[in-house]
Amino acid sequence: MNHIKNFFKEKGLYLFCLALVFAATAAGILALRSVVNNMTELTQLRKDALQEDSTWDQPDTAVNNPASDVPEPTSTPSAPPSASDAASGASSAPAAASAAPSATAAPSAQPAASSAFWQGEPAAAFSGDELVYNETLGDWRTHNGADYAAKTGDAVTPKQPGKVTAVREDALWGGVVEITDAGGLVWRYCGLADPEVKTGDEVSAADTLGKVGEIPAELHAEPHIHLECLKDGAYQDPAAAVG
Repeated sequence: MNHIKNFFKEKGLYLFCLALVFAATAAGILALRSVVNNMTELTQLRKDALQEDSTWDQPDTAVNNPASDVPEPTSTPSAPPSASDAASGASSAPAAASAAPSATAAPSAQPAASSAFWQGEPAAAFSGDELVYNETLGDWRTHNGADYAAKTGDAVTPKQPGKVTAVREDALWGGVVEITDAGGLVWRYCGLADPEVKTGDEVSAADTLGKVGEIPAELHAEPHIHLECLKDGAYQDPAAAVG
């Protein structure tokens, strides 16, 4: 026992210091493990946060994107009657406006009995592919014919002689008479009241087709005849075309 007591007396300080070293080491290890665990948890939290940020939902927003290819009706057409497309709409083939200059002289070669308004300039010209505003229908569309001013009740004779191929009443264009001339052009006279011809009739430039009436699709315009000209189903400029 004395040896043990003497050992602790002599070595007690060393043993105490060694115990302190072990305790400090153990505490350091525990602290290090705690730091490592905290870093691991923090890393995991950051990964979770990044994943949540990458899967955000885009909020719904109202979009106001008006059509840019339709002109705004900021001004009315310069021509007195705002002409509109025929029932076939604006899907017709582009008009061939490259007729020879001599074509404009064709009406003067007709007999004097032909309607005088064919000799003048149209009140509303053929528009080809260009959209024009129709005041009656309130929309923009191509004008597939030419409008010739006339007085209500005036007699209408053909611009070109030929064979009557159709006589009908149209909801937009009123009384319609179609004539196919010797050159294969189809002339469509719209806005006729009391047609005086029938399908199959051969007509000359002196024959009366009917009288100037109303055109439901162009009621905002002054009284006129809407004349269309087609070649192989494609609209032509009536003011320039000849049979």
